[in-house]
Amino acid sequence: MSAATPKYKIASEVAEQEFERMCEAFRVELDTSELTEDERKEWQELRAEVVRDLRIGTLIVGVDGRPTYTPPGASKGFTFNAATGATLIALRSKTNEVEGNCMAMADMTQTDRGTFSKLPARDFFACGRIVRLFLVDR
Repeated sequence: MSAATPKYKIASEVAEQEFERMCEAFRVELDTSELTEDERKEWQELRAEVVRDLRIGTLIVGVDGRPTYTPPGASKGFTFNAATGATLIALRSKTNEVEGNCMAMADMTQTDRGTFSKLPARDFFACGRIVRLFLVDR
């Protein structure tokens, strides 16, 4: 980004509201009172990273609560749907963790898995955060 371009496109409070709306749409529990200290720390780190993606504008939340990640400079983004049993199978069916993540992202976005393997690492990790968020089991 150039010096004249602001780093964030939306305010922190708005990004937090969007995060919560997305989590509610996908039935992700926001209450952390029953988590261990380590689980709470991990959750807060994931939340902060997703909120940052929202603030930057690479991640937006649709009216229906579904997130769409658009890599900088790309003309089309990836809209994520709820994880299903097929997502879990895709994630765990490969011994290579990265390939399993590609398959899970492809399943959740109904996109060819090769698309994700060609993304720059920063964008790959951003999409992976969405998958992790929707696979939180608590």
